[in-house]
Amino acid sequence: MLPKTGRKLPLWKGVLGGREIYARTIAELLRKEHGDSHRAIKQLMRQTDASERTVKHWLSGQHGPDTLYFLRLVVSSPVIRAFFLGLIESPTATPPNDPVDRISLARAREAYAAGESAGRGVAAHGPKNDPNHVPERDPKNVPDQAELNERQRWFLDRVAEKRSDAQEIAAVWAVSVKTARRDIAGLKAAGLISYVGSRRKGRYRIIAHNRSL
Repeated sequence: MLPKTGRKLPLWKGVLGGREIYARTIAELLRKEHGDSHRAIKQLMRQTDASERTVKHWLSGQHGPDTLYFLRLVVSSPVIRAFFLGLIESPTATPPNDPVDRISLARAREAYAAGESAGRGVAAHGPKNDPNHVPERDPKNVPDQAELNERQRWFLDRVAEKRSDAQEIAAVWAVSVKTARRDIAGLKAAGLISYVGSRRKGRYRIIAHNRSL
């Protein structure tokens, strides 16, 4: 039984003391590993599949990676992996006095296998209509209209004039189809375009209230 006055749990300190400290720490680690050039941004985008705007926020310390992106960094970045291991071995961490029992280990393996299987299923099936669909990764960080890149503005003009797709962006701008699809996904998420029609014969169109862009 706890005393009537209650018992305060120990406060988190150091890099886990708050979101701002966490964001600054991750920013410093990423800059040390990659620098803060445009090339560094592209590298982190490839490692995590995050948007350009999101990676810029990480490098500036505006906010830190959320759980999914942080785990991707743990897998792909030696510096972030070392940081993660440091957290596990810090005095704040609960010491592993007891070995992991077989039941817990089996459940963990089942959960991991289920996640891997679910990921393959999403990749295999995907959306039925839009051939250039890219899953929405971070809806809170979709580009504002003023922050569209040159490719996106060019694509909007092309869509207004005629049919266009990710393959055309890739060919004209000498980027990968994946990058082109990410550009299109950003425009869709920002409510600037939509895809109408079937997968083979459909097309993108400008959403009416954004024709003045």
